[in-house]
Amino acid sequence: MRKPVIIALVLFFGLAGMIFASNQFEKSRVATVQLWDEDLQVYEEVSMVLNDQQQKDLRAVLNSSDYKARQSEMAVFADVKITFTYEDQRNESIYLWKESGQFTRFTSSEKEGTFILKDSEAKRTIEEILTR
Repeated sequence: MRKPVIIALVLFFGLAGMIFASNQFEKSRVATVQLWDEDLQVYEEVSMVLNDQQQKDLRAVLNSSDYKARQSEMAVFADVKITFTYEDQRNESIYLWKESGQFTRFTSSEKEGTFILKDSEAKRTIEEILTR
């Protein structure tokens, strides 16, 4: 009786580890960027469409972020909205907040929780992508 329980626990934690270690943000067909207009209180029209290399760099940064299962409640609207359109026509919006002059956290319309960018290189990469 004891051996099946141990095997089940090992399988459970192994599978859970693989799921959490896998990339959460997959390859998209199109990615667009919209900036928050403080005066009008809306996201502007699409300000840029990311090319394949920019999408790849952005996915790498997003996938390397720290995940917190608790959804943060922000007092202000996100500074940037990035919308990914996937091959199956599904859309996912990423909302990025800038704190102290750097993008530090984001949420996803498809995933519960908050993602935090702690690596300064990741923050710099996002800044470069959004200012090209």
